Amino acid sequence: MIQIKPNHVAILVPSVRKAADYLARFNFHIEKEEEWDGEGTKEIYIERDKSNSLLLMEPIKPGAYQRALAKRGPGLHHLAIDVLELESFIESLSGSGWLLHPMSIKSIKQSQTAYLARPGFPGLIEIQERKELNDRPLFVEEIKLKMDSSFAGLLKHIGLEAIVEPSTSLNELSMGDQVIQMKDLF
Repeated sequence: MIQIKPNHVAILVPSVRKAADYLARFNFHIEKEEEWDGEGTKEIYIERDKSNSLLLMEPIKPGAYQRALAKRGPGLHHLAIDVLELESFIESLSGSGWLLHPMSIKSIKQSQTAYLARPGFPGLIEIQERKELNDRPLFVEEIKLKMDSSFAGLLKHIGLEAIVEPSTSLNELSMGDQVIQMKDLF
């Protein structure tokens, strides 16, 4: 059995400041805003000291993130997981239904990171190879995503079935005793 550990949940928003201000009312730890010129994003982590923090991403220049926001609107961009052996993990997905995103060819070589996609799934899966998996508590404890229940099996293949649940009507995040609807971040 290949071990995985959730790393972060990335939400694409029109304004990271507006989303962070909304989350601040729940007394979450809000990291400082950072700009990533190469990615073309402005980003803010929420509760970065815990495992699977929440990452708010705002496109600030033309590129993949701006295209994603224009095409799909705000919402889940990706779920990131950590694994000990990237190549073995990818091989274990053969026949699972997940597709390796073409940008993975470059990102595997550059940063030991791969991306999975699946038509109908509301975001990407980012897989990062790490030397060790952390044992910190989860910040985002549950994620409900509007998608067909048939995706439950796909989530099991990547080890996210315990925290990601298909929903018929809404997208929401459970963090401690707070349940946040993703639309409230937009």
